[in-house]
Amino acid sequence: MGKGQAAIEYLIILAVVVIIALIVIGVIGGFPGMTRGVSERDSAAYWASADVGITRYYMSATLNKTQLVVRNNRLFQINLTNITLDGGGSLNYTTGVGISPGSAIVVNFTNVAGCATAGQVDSNIIVITYKDATYGTAYTFTGEKPLVGTCQT
Repeated sequence: MGKGQAAIEYLIILAVVVIIALIVIGVIGGFPGMTRGVSERDSAAYWASADVGITRYYMSATLNKTQLVVRNNRLFQINLTNITLDGGGSLNYTTGVGISPGSAIVVNFTNVAGCATAGQVDSNIIVITYKDATYGTAYTFTGEKPLVGTCQT
């Protein structure tokens, strides 16, 4: 076996290993920049388990209305002070709305320009500000994943 043949065999084996590695990376989720984004299912799972979770999400194209069901997943009572949607909506509660651990409230945003047509997939970055009801410590929770939902009529 000559030196040239050994080098070619080495290059072929290396190419096969690289191709197999790329196939494995593609199967387990690909490169971060190559994904389409966050699906509704991924978004729902993330937000349901967040510190201040969002368990339901409704956005209307005809009513210019967004409705969130916000649940306290912390082990202490909180006072919800602000929720901001990157689509332009913001609710500010001056005194705060108390939410007991495990409890939920409905939050309505009106006149929010968001989705234009029914069936359109909409994505919002959510920022939630709240305080510990006992100690008054303020927290700001910015979701690592956007809240993704389908626009309703």
